[in-house]
Amino acid sequence: MRKIFALAAIALCLNITAKGAFPLQSPSEKVHDWVWNVLAVPPRGGWDTEPGKSIKTALTWCEREISESSNGIGGHDVKFVLLPVPESSDSPASDIVFEFGPYTAAVMSFTHSPEEDRILVARLAGRNIPLMLAGGESVLIDMGGRPISNIFALDMFRDYRCSAFAQYAKRIYSREKRIALAASRFTVNQEREAKICYAMLDSEGFMPMPYWTDASARDSYYMMSEEIESYEGEQAGVVISFMGSMGAREIWRNFMRLRTSWRLWNVSEPDDMYLSCRGMIFADQNIMLPSMGGFIETRRLLWRTRAMQVTDTVAAGRAIALYEWFKRAVENMPQPIDAMPRTQLLRNLERVQAIPFGNQVLNISPMLHRPAARNVFIVEIRDREYSPLDTVNTQALAYVPSY
Repeated sequence: MRKIFALAAIALCLNITAKGAFPLQSPSEKVHDWVWNVLAVPPRGGWDTEPGKSIKTALTWCEREISESSNGIGGHDVKFVLLPVPESSDSPASDIVFEFGPYTAAVMSFTHSPEEDRILVARLAGRNIPLMLAGGESVLIDMGGRPISNIFALDMFRDYRCSAFAQYAKRIYSREKRIALAASRFTVNQEREAKICYAMLDSEGFMPMPYWTDASARDSYYMMSEEIESYEGEQAGVVISFMGSMGAREIWRNFMRLRTSWRLWNVSEPDDMYLSCRGMIFADQNIMLPSMGGFIETRRLLWRTRAMQVTDTVAAGRAIALYEWFKRAVENMPQPIDAMPRTQLLRNLERVQAIPFGNQVLNISPMLHRPAARNVFIVEIRDREYSPLDTVNTQALAYVPSY
């Protein structure tokens, strides 16, 4: 009998329940207060894609790092809750069910889709739960001239290309170099970004020439190209295009017809549609990360420490960067932490420094809720591939709705 009572006691201590037995507590009645839940939104296609598998592996690695440390994070473990993708949905982010309990600490989005992330921002803005985007280059997280209190992003906002091209021009050209800016006044972002770039080039001592065109009139591209080439004689220069995909390709075609030595810099995200436009130059914070971002070390770290393998090293690196961002914000609070002070967490997330991101170290700007600066790759299309020309460490810009 004593043996039976002993076995029963062991079963209760281990919270082992069998058919017909009563559990110590129902999971619906109380959440384990030593575990903080971080909800993870999957990438496009779900967790079984190559990015999804790599993110899952990286998050599992992070969980084990926390659980096997002496004090966890503020005396707590962290559980990454992988949210499922709603089936048969044109907009998965609209249909994701969020269950925020007392121990839900954050939401991390790995969609890397501007459309989906914008929906998440609209759904979660203003809550005390931080939403941390693993990308966010084209997602506006500002409202009324200030960043939304609980929204954060790992990418700089798209305006950084204006600053990167101004830096690159300063590095390789004399101040007498002819630089033209091509944009349409009928498209808000084109005019706004062109004016930002104009101001930055002007501050560096250049004398940029703005050319405002009507994007709906195809002949305007040819006329503009001829006018630019004939500007003050034979000295060739650079056209920085804010005209979008169709406009940039039209300017490039006209330059090819004219056999001009003018160069075309495109202020757009690199895309396969441009690969036939040899000589076109881009500035981008992400394009060379797989080969030049230092994420091979992330793969080696996961394999060396826990024999874990990942195929998409950049996706895994983004997951670890968000984990480090969250962890350091928590560690900057008075320890140990009984209940998560959500307002303090948001304030701390604004000021985290030295986040490892491949071979970069990122410092968060409290005025942007994004990295204050990142490396930007200058690339040129050669043989239908993007080839690196240079790398410039570029300061992020505060968003301005008009300029």
